[in-house]
Amino acid sequence: MIAMERTGQGGYLAAGFGGQVLKLTVIGIFSVIALAVTLFAFFSDETFFGIANIILLPHLYLIPIILFAFWYPKRGLQITIIIIVTLVVLTFVFYYRGMIQDPLFMLLNSGVDLMIVFALALYAKDRDLIEGILKDIMGQYRGSRGRTKGDRLGQAEKWEGLFSLDVSEIVQALRTGDEDDREEAARALGELRDPEAVEPLTAALGDQSRYVRREAAKALGAIGEERCIPPLIKALRDEDRSAREGAAEGLAMMGTMAINSLARALDDPDWHVRMGAVVALRIIGDRTVMPGIIRAAGDENRFVRREAIKGLGRIGGNEVLQPLADALTDEDTGVRLRAAGALGRTGRDDAIAPLIGALGDRDSGVRLRAIQALEEIGSPAARAVLEQHGEQAGKD
Repeated sequence: MIAMERTGQGGYLAAGFGGQVLKLTVIGIFSVIALAVTLFAFFSDETFFGIANIILLPHLYLIPIILFAFWYPKRGLQITIIIIVTLVVLTFVFYYRGMIQDPLFMLLNSGVDLMIVFALALYAKDRDLIEGILKDIMGQYRGSRGRTKGDRLGQAEKWEGLFSLDVSEIVQALRTGDEDDREEAARALGELRDPEAVEPLTAALGDQSRYVRREAAKALGAIGEERCIPPLIKALRDEDRSAREGAAEGLAMMGTMAINSLARALDDPDWHVRMGAVVALRIIGDRTVMPGIIRAAGDENRFVRREAIKGLGRIGGNEVLQPLADALTDEDTGVRLRAAGALGRTGRDDAIAPLIGALGDRDSGVRLRAIQALEEIGSPAARAVLEQHGEQAGKD
């Protein structure tokens, strides 16, 4: 069984079973140190150890728990139980012995540790999704749309030469490893962009683990072969949200190559597929997809409409004003919120009239977003509307 360890700039080395042993050994050493210091404080003269130091004892357990959270992010429940039990037991033991006077203060002091661990566990669990969202915002995927097959193979050769990875061993880990190994193997195959990995990665889209399915989908998108498109479209039907997001991200990574298939997917009977197609088209950002996204803004499903409105706001252009204005009367509050925000981002006076109507929306959140949108437009006409609205609100 092969464990794929992250090294350098996102690369992976085949670490083998020893990598897991090393991780557990490091966690164990820090845990033993923390326990030894705790026992010393418990049995020693309290004047020797000091009350101020007693309060800091729970922090000693922060290091092994953080390492556990980062290396084994899907063990969130176990991490939470360990933290709570350790914190509560230590607090009441020391309080019972008279070593601390205020147990509530100790619990609040240790609560900072709890928040740090939760934040790290969340990032470690969904770091790729978070990074993908940031790339979406910054438009970094656009630079990958023009890559040729030769470019992708050249990139794979660079990774393979740098880390001397045996693709066949990684594929074997993808097929037979435990959940963590399979997830890391799928991610590594995406880094390598080896076309020979398409078949095993396609099979991994049916893996029992949602994390493996998500990484396999993104890896197929990174490889960028046209034959990857149909299985990725199918993966948009996945029962798990993160796996569907991985499929949408993978399709977006393929750029203009996937546009025709995504446009057809907008008519799929499954709303998950339609929504995923809109998300991918939004990330691709090609203006040729605007008619399809405009049509999706009138979809029967509110989640599809929400993503379509976000897409219209992201891509922009003269043709988006009317569908965004129409969306301000949508029955779904989420659609109206996104429409108001998108109109504000256009920065155009043409958007002022529909936003005036939104100032009287039945939902306070939409009304506030309309005000913010007018402030974002910032033109003399928009400021005049805001002043008039403020005066009217003052009278009411």
